[in-house]
Amino acid sequence: MAKKNSQSGAKLPALPVGNSNWAEVKAEYWSADKTQLISGLLDKKATVSLFTRPRRFGKTFAMRMLKSFFEKTEKSNADLFRDTKVWRNAAHRAEQGKYPVIFITFKDAKGSDWAETREMIADAVRDEYDRHRAAFMSEGCLATARQFHYQLCEEVVTPRNLQRALGILAAALHAHHGERPVILIDEYDSPINHAATHGFGEEALQFFRNFLSGAMKDGEHCRLGVITGILRVAKEGVLSGLNNLKVYSVFDEAFSDCFGFTEDEVRAMLATFGHPERIGEAKDWYDGYLFGGQEIYNPWSLLNYVDDGFKPRPYWTSTSSNDLVSEAMARMTPRMRGDLADFFEKKKASVPCSVELGKYGTIQNNPQIIWSLLVHTGYLKVLSGPNEHNQALLAFPNRELVRVFRDDILDSITCTPKVGDDLRDILDSLTSGETEKFRTSLEAFLVSSASYFDTAKEDFFHGLLLGLLALGRDTFEIASNREGGDGRPDILMKPRPGVTLPGVILELKSPAVPARASQKRIDALLASAAKKAREQIDEKRYAAEMEAAGIAVLKYGIGFSGKRVALAIRG
Repeated sequence: MAKKNSQSGAKLPALPVGNSNWAEVKAEYWSADKTQLISGLLDKKATVSLFTRPRRFGKTFAMRMLKSFFEKTEKSNADLFRDTKVWRNAAHRAEQGKYPVIFITFKDAKGSDWAETREMIADAVRDEYDRHRAAFMSEGCLATARQFHYQLCEEVVTPRNLQRALGILAAALHAHHGERPVILIDEYDSPINHAATHGFGEEALQFFRNFLSGAMKDGEHCRLGVITGILRVAKEGVLSGLNNLKVYSVFDEAFSDCFGFTEDEVRAMLATFGHPERIGEAKDWYDGYLFGGQEIYNPWSLLNYVDDGFKPRPYWTSTSSNDLVSEAMARMTPRMRGDLADFFEKKKASVPCSVELGKYGTIQNNPQIIWSLLVHTGYLKVLSGPNEHNQALLAFPNRELVRVFRDDILDSITCTPKVGDDLRDILDSLTSGETEKFRTSLEAFLVSSASYFDTAKEDFFHGLLLGLLALGRDTFEIASNREGGDGRPDILMKPRPGVTLPGVILELKSPAVPARASQKRIDALLASAAKKAREQIDEKRYAAEMEAAGIAVLKYGIGFSGKRVALAIRG
């Protein structure tokens, strides 16, 4: 039995959960009108545009809409657009159904090596050649193009010639139809990201640099080119051959309302399905993205939320993972692990962040690129910036992303097979008061995972400890340099409600150690530093709030130098 609007009794439309076929959705499902994307592209007159947005924000759906609008077909698609925004402009209407269209998606081109990935790319290109077979059979088709079509379809085209495939197809369609084609390349960076994390990134970069520029460089055989992806990695030069390219990322105002749902669209959707009063809950869970200053809801999560009977929970976390994010988390420095754990507790921070990403191979080693990666992939939003110093104020978009960040990011940096057991030993010994086991476990971890120069500064050691202790975030509220008593303890761990474990306070000090000091002298300096750190906890009453609440507190003064650690547990 079809669902009905609980207020009006009208039959409800179906929701297009997981359906990216724009023409089918427009005819048979509820949908939001995003045809302003078409109007904007026509007005701006850029030959090639790149749109970068997080996964599941309607990129493929938008590309299929562009295909339905521009493509010259036997049966006109005009009726699908008569009630849309783009149809209100006579000049824009005249562009409907006028051009041949090349539409290729690379979302599934992810092989175990470059040879297999290249074959998957060839398969996607081959399907589009087959769809346009008539252009190669026409009398006006050049013999060389017809021969290439034969080689590609017979799977005998050389890897080098495959790079020319898009340009040859565009030229053949131009000659056959008398109109330059519209070229739509969906998820261009999916095979590039995959290749970068599996050891064959250079081959993928070189291929796509030539593949894309061969068809769209000067617009000779391209009326309009649109490319979509998740990331903007300009320094790699993937798109360096496109001298006519315009990029629209999550930082840009133009087209900011073309991907995802605006609040007006969400209100209309909730009213259609009989629950306009749910706007507060929907906003709390799924709103909060900022694209060029425009507030946007996650469309995938909203559709699932309504289709699932208005049950608020994380839906985005179950979507396909991002290879680069997983790679960055797995190979991250201990300091960056600590910074992410600290960010999760604070929910907002000013961090190094830039509009563009750097080289794929340096992502796991560069904090600025990691924070930027988390913005581009949709885990975080920009409240302000980046400024001239590449600092931006970042926060979680909504309640869903707090949960997703915990599950996708923090779990991956604290529970990897290599260090999970070591981290658990450190945390358990710390919270149980086994001071010598805590000291030896921490020293063992430093020996196995950090260089002497990494551990030379207090801020590094502070960040490393935060990263290690993030494993206990479900049990403790972990605060770094927050106010407590008469000062700011380095690390304060307060048991969450219902947890019977003691609280923990750690104060860190790194003494100045002479270059040629004996081990006996180093040990004495560390012991003195640890004692001063422990005394500071009492002098500044860091434990006052927890003790007033009846919580027992373990107080650790820690002195460290290189990979040596000293503890003081009494003032």
